[in-house]
Amino acid sequence: MDSTFRVFDFHRIFVGDAPLTFLLEIVFRTLIMYTYTVVLLRILGKRGMGQLSMLELAIIISFGSAVGDPMMGANVPILHGVVAITAVTIFQIGLERLINKNRKVEALLEGTPDLIIEDGVIQWPCLIRDNLSREDLFRSLRAKDVEHLGQIQKAFFETSGTVSVFFQPPRKVRPGLSVLPEEIIPPETILTPPMKAEKACTYCCFNCGHTRSMKLEQHFGPCKVCQQERWIEASNGIASH
Repeated sequence: MDSTFRVFDFHRIFVGDAPLTFLLEIVFRTLIMYTYTVVLLRILGKRGMGQLSMLELAIIISFGSAVGDPMMGANVPILHGVVAITAVTIFQIGLERLINKNRKVEALLEGTPDLIIEDGVIQWPCLIRDNLSREDLFRSLRAKDVEHLGQIQKAFFETSGTVSVFFQPPRKVRPGLSVLPEEIIPPETILTPPMKAEKACTYCCFNCGHTRSMKLEQHFGPCKVCQQERWIEASNGIASH
């Protein structure tokens, strides 16, 4: 460290040696970095955001950087950090007001909910687009006391990165694909062509949950929804809601 460095130099701590017009440059730098953060979070997608909205996560990251530098950097005056935090706050308020007034801007910045299950069938194009695996989905469903997909009318992957579920009315619940972890499902219960149905009942595609009624010793074939060839006997368990 420079021998001329003075500890508790309050002018350096609070104001720094840069001209006051440098504060405008800080606002400009903050705007660029905040915008870049929002863009990266948008690319990252909903899965990476947990239960926070994209703008909430962006402001947390921006605040962390703006607060941390003045706390740890001897050459970063507090005033610069205060200006950066203030600029982030103003940008955040402005974006929130714009989003509240313009639905298209909201969809552009935060995305829209995706329908990932409809009438007990997984919508795989949406899962692939959202980088959500089958086990990620089932883990979220188990947390909501779902036993099988036949209980679900619709499920959405929200912009916050969470899964919301609309259940079928009790009288409309039908057999469906169990959401148990694949690791604990006995391999011998998973059937593939040219195997035959061991009994007459409802079977479901192990990949998407599409169901079909099978007669005794009827041959299995590809699923007409996802073209996969693994089948399993549909679950009839019904949870209370």
